[in-house]
Amino acid sequence: MRFRYTQEHDELRSSVRRLLDEAVGAASPNGGPDDTLTTRLADEIGAFSIAVPERFGGAGFGLVELGVVCHELGRAAANLPLFSATLASQLLLASGDDAACAERLPALATARSRAAAAVIEAGGGWGDRPAATASEFDGEWRLSGAKTWVLDGLAADWFVVAASTRRGVSLFLVDADAGGVAVADTPTVDLSRSVARAHFTDAPARLLGVDGAGEQPLRLVSNRALALVAADNTGIAERCLAMATSWASEREQFGRPIGSFQAIKHKLADVQLELEAAVSASMFALWTADDQPDELAHVARIAAVTCADAAQLATQENIQVHGGIGATWEHPAHRYLRRARLNRVLFGDPQELLADLAQHIENEHSNA
Repeated sequence: MRFRYTQEHDELRSSVRRLLDEAVGAASPNGGPDDTLTTRLADEIGAFSIAVPERFGGAGFGLVELGVVCHELGRAAANLPLFSATLASQLLLASGDDAACAERLPALATARSRAAAAVIEAGGGWGDRPAATASEFDGEWRLSGAKTWVLDGLAADWFVVAASTRRGVSLFLVDADAGGVAVADTPTVDLSRSVARAHFTDAPARLLGVDGAGEQPLRLVSNRALALVAADNTGIAERCLAMATSWASEREQFGRPIGSFQAIKHKLADVQLELEAAVSASMFALWTADDQPDELAHVARIAAVTCADAAQLATQENIQVHGGIGATWEHPAHRYLRRARLNRVLFGDPQELLADLAQHIENEHSNA
């Protein structure tokens, strides 16, 4: 396989970067998404429509194109609800409920509607059976349970919720303004994104797809999410390396730029090596998601771990190279460190992902 970004991909990257460089400033004090920039990203770039099929009002592209945008969001540490909208739209598509897709996705593709995925529960992850439950009475579903780590949950107009029924794990659509829905902010280390917890108490819900068929969509979307988080992390690492390199050429000690000292050279070289590996792993994961989805579970985990490690090293070394100024609140270095830290745990930390990968490989060999 020889995959390269095309001229169209490069033009998309340039357009997104130009918009973000122009518009992104300091993080919002309350952690909320930038509504003005969200509208511009939707109207001028069409970012929210990229991975939505044309029949549902989208552009009909894939994760490669969406990954290009996610890379730039990480590079700018931008506070935008694209990732949360992507999780919700991908779950909706994976459920196979065309009626719900036709009803909800056109507005989501233009960012005129906001959505979030409510899947994770306290002490659990995407792959765990939900403690939240849903029951049907006289043809109507009611859902109860609590969800954590709901990205952009405060701004969501509707949620895709994972819950357990008598038939197994199922997906449901719940409107934020429905009775029995309470959403509260959850402060995190990351200043560039909003995280919430959602509590559903006998909330009216709409079954998506087939009752009891939610495990496969959740598995599919979690793998795709890992590939997109990896792209975000490569953007973080790229930006931090650029910041550190620029500062090393400007800052002088003992009458010479600090970049001329061997210790600084080693730091920057180590980050460059990690970044090169991360870019390759991220590109391969995005391509696999579109062209060989059956292989994505393995590839996405490798990419997620590789890119998380690269982002962690790059953010730490960026602060080290900057010295005292890099540890101040006014300098942007800490924003990238914080974003990388949240990325590292969103869908399982690297140790969990590697253990999961090893278990996958062992199961395949035992079944061969």
